[in-house]
Amino acid sequence: MGQIKIVNTSSLKVVINVPENYLTRMRKGSPVVITIPDANKTVNSAISLIGQSVDPTQRGFIAEAKIPYDPILKPSQSAVVKILDYAAANAVVIPINVVQSDETGKYVFVLSKSSNGKTIAHRVIVTIGEVYGENVEIKAGLNAGDQLVTEGFQNLYEGQGITTK
Repeated sequence: MGQIKIVNTSSLKVVINVPENYLTRMRKGSPVVITIPDANKTVNSAISLIGQSVDPTQRGFIAEAKIPYDPILKPSQSAVVKILDYAAANAVVIPINVVQSDETGKYVFVLSKSSNGKTIAHRVIVTIGEVYGENVEIKAGLNAGDQLVTEGFQNLYEGQGITTK
């Protein structure tokens, strides 16, 4: 016997299997950015449905986001979905690679002026927040306007003189 699959391309949606640790961070209406690499297309949408159960084998739950009709999109195409599950107004964000660790915690180096007016490295203890890609949120330790050392920081020490480019 043959099989029949009815496909309605006028009402498209992206179905996502989301890890269960995001269950409390997602809501219906959460913004998403959907990228369909094979179609070279990006669509802004929102979560339209969140499943009511966690799949015991994959430890995830189903979420859906509707997308507008486009003749280039076909059923079962792969998509990359970025879900906005965290936002912080006025956050200080820096490259994660400049954050260093030792026995006292995490720190970065910033530029400061010594008593004789020279530019020196100042070690600042930081509290990190969320990580996104190559950036990390700084919850405490840095202020807007601090001049972060982003090159050569691995060999710096507190009070070391610095020449800027």
